[in-house]
Amino acid sequence: MSYPPARHLLRDIGFAGTGTREESVNRITITDGLLGPIGVRLGVLATLVDVSGAGIALSSVAPGWIATADLNVHLVQPVFEGAVSAICRPLRVGARSVVVRADLTDEGGNLIAIGRMAFARIPGSATQAAVEEAVGDGPTSFAMEGGRPLLEPLTERCGMESVGPGQLRFEKSEYVRNSFGTVNGGVLALAADEAAVSAAGGGSATDLQIHYLEQIGDGPVGVTAEVIRGDKFGAQCTVRIEDRSTGRLAAISDVRVETRPTP
Repeated sequence: MSYPPARHLLRDIGFAGTGTREESVNRITITDGLLGPIGVRLGVLATLVDVSGAGIALSSVAPGWIATADLNVHLVQPVFEGAVSAICRPLRVGARSVVVRADLTDEGGNLIAIGRMAFARIPGSATQAAVEEAVGDGPTSFAMEGGRPLLEPLTERCGMESVGPGQLRFEKSEYVRNSFGTVNGGVLALAADEAAVSAAGGGSATDLQIHYLEQIGDGPVGVTAEVIRGDKFGAQCTVRIEDRSTGRLAAISDVRVETRPTP
């Protein structure tokens, strides 16, 4: 089975990029469906970081494969239009893991966010993607074409439904799956963003850390956010992401939500 399928969030976001074993540069064009109150949503930036970081990590472990273990994204300044690029470089390539840094910039080259990822090394046989197509000896390029215009919020297209303050659910559909046939790590980060903002009563996520504990099985995915500390500027939230088919914890996230009005 090829990855990503014809109807998939990565195609709708319109990922495109180039890369070598030392550096990759991936880009998305900003549309209304990617925006929140203060520019591109942090969960969307986390998705860009996840996919971009995976690309550079793969070039370091081929013919093996990787799975995202930890992802951190910190907003520096918002961006509302144009495009966002993720410049990724490996920080450490070890026998069991790979650590990658991502600098996210706007069209003018201004830094808008910083990301870091840790990937666990796994056998290439674990993925449905073609390892030989994903990693080459020389410079590579790709463009995920065939997407549909993304005008409604990406959370809606992913099927995320609110079931209460700080709570949401969604199915493990083809639209949100990763190359293992489970849920894309960036989608789980977007869900953590959405649930935290709901728990805080509004605002925008500005810092997000997510720890992936195990893959989603049959689903659906249940997400619950709790405000653990609030102040006049916003709220700090902890988010639990569970596979409702088993009741097991699949990921846990810490999200900072700024609730101050946008100037």
